[in-house]
Amino acid sequence: MFTSAVVVFREVFEIVLIVGIVMAATRGVPKRGLALGLGFGGGLIGSALVAFFTDSISNFAEGVGQELFNAGILFVAAGFIGWTVLWMKRHAREMKGHFMKIGQEVAAGNLPYFSLALVIGLAMLREGSEIVLFSYGMLAGGMPVATLASGAAIGLVGGALVGGLLYLGLIKLSLRYFFIVTSWLLVFLVAGMMLQATGFLVAAGAFENLSQTVWDSSWLLDEGGIVGQSLGTLIGYTSRPTVIQLIVYILTLGTLIMLMKLIERKSIQSGAVAAAVLLAALVAAPGQAHATKKVYTPYVEKGELEVELKGRYEVDDDDDVDGKWVQKTGVGYGVTDYWFTEIYGEFEKEGEDDADAEFHAIEWENKFMLTQPGEYFVDVGLLTELVYNTSGGADKGEAKLLLARDIGQTTHAANFALEREFGEDSEDETEAGFAWSSKYRLNESFEPGFELHSDFGSLSDGPSYDEQKHMLGPVAYGKIGPVGYDVGVLFGISDAAPDATLKAILEYEWHF
Repeated sequence: MFTSAVVVFREVFEIVLIVGIVMAATRGVPKRGLALGLGFGGGLIGSALVAFFTDSISNFAEGVGQELFNAGILFVAAGFIGWTVLWMKRHAREMKGHFMKIGQEVAAGNLPYFSLALVIGLAMLREGSEIVLFSYGMLAGGMPVATLASGAAIGLVGGALVGGLLYLGLIKLSLRYFFIVTSWLLVFLVAGMMLQATGFLVAAGAFENLSQTVWDSSWLLDEGGIVGQSLGTLIGYTSRPTVIQLIVYILTLGTLIMLMKLIERKSIQSGAVAAAVLLAALVAAPGQAHATKKVYTPYVEKGELEVELKGRYEVDDDDDVDGKWVQKTGVGYGVTDYWFTEIYGEFEKEGEDDADAEFHAIEWENKFMLTQPGEYFVDVGLLTELVYNTSGGADKGEAKLLLARDIGQTTHAANFALEREFGEDSEDETEAGFAWSSKYRLNESFEPGFELHSDFGSLSDGPSYDEQKHMLGPVAYGKIGPVGYDVGVLFGISDAAPDATLKAILEYEWHF
């Protein structure tokens, strides 16, 4: 009886944590009670069906069907809860002003009650199917029905009681803190679901290059215990996170925080634009390695949160080069008035027709502003970058001296770079590079200019000009609302350089 009580308690507890937070956060939404009933009913029926077809699901996709099924449920649930967060942010004023009587526009608006039902149903489906499977196993093993039922009843009541206390605690909050607390709970709930879903994909054999364990904190807090499980549900705690899980977790948190700030300061239309751009940044896998053709300036702004997508595509007569691309997606933050730090995930695809796109590297970038703007003839900064090669090659360190100066309505920037490999398969040589940009500040939304990018190769070998890579071409810069862009075409002016390189950088930022 004790075993069944513990198992049922843990599963019910996880359900009520999710459902309790979502229901508290949407208190006052029309037809919420109907959503609760539909979700629970659908989840119970779905749980029974999943248990009945468990062998078929488990054997699907070469024996990893259960992992893919669980990951799919979590991804969908995270998406709907994420939308709930944004919906609440948009309608916060109306909900505060008419908490128990939301206006007709909101009632007929963008959060249909069946969205809540789906979230509740998915929570029930995942945990409920595990309860049903466990019960079948215990009965098949000879456990008396009365013993199983008694233990399950104790676990059900205990889990529901704890979840109910959480719900009551949330709705007792004053309106001043209610939306802040529930919104942040939902944000971390979504990030945790994304982390757990990614864990199931890793178990299914995906992201092999990023499946390394970052740390093991099981000695401090076991995720199988009640505290560890609670934190796992609420914020995504896992005692042995992998590299890809941390990347997904950070990107999810950064995404939701960014969109919430956008909706708060702008309008939902701006939020939709940013969401569309963000979706492109997160799901587009293409890009090539390193040198995504950005000329950096030394300026740093404290409290700036940035999500950035930058990439390039190469065109050349050589089939091994033509079609080669690189993309980096990153999240950065201005920690102080002189330090900005950012982490990127990098994808690449070689030019061969049969080449596959792959996650190539994780990069950690830090920019330091060394002088105050206008203090000297040029403004000076330093950029450092560490690149961890996830595909098994050499890692890399890079340092860039950043210079910039305004002259009238023009801005000019220069980057001097030194790069060196280290670790496995590294080459014992230092490479140098240079980049220059000039632009005319016509208006905020459009600033025409040009860029020069040079890769001089190894300092020790001293390759000739044609063996080096030099590119020059027109570039357009600008900012439309919260989204900045940097796009252009660079033409090869040395034999080793591609005939043409298309570059595109999108940035969207908020200031705290």
